[in-house]
Amino acid sequence: MPYKTKKPPAVSPDGTFATGETTDRLLTPGEVAHIFGVDPKTVNRWSLTGKIPSIRTPSGQRRYRETDINALINASSEGGQKAR
Repeated sequence: MPYKTKKPPAVSPDGTFATGETTDRLLTPGEVAHIFGVDPKTVNRWSLTGKIPSIRTPSGQRRYRETDINALINASSEGGQKAR
């Protein structure tokens, strides 16, 4: 029986993340920081503490799905817990 490995999702040059069904735009820590008005290091710290889900590119850089960030913004605007 052949051994199957799961390949990581493909990240295209235009910054989108291809899953089987949808394509999410991937944001850099700087882009997310600009959205929330914080430093990019703060965004990376949020990721390390589990407040924001992230993925790693093949080169090891963090990227954030736009849908995850939008969901966090919506939760914050509805009186949910802030990312900080």
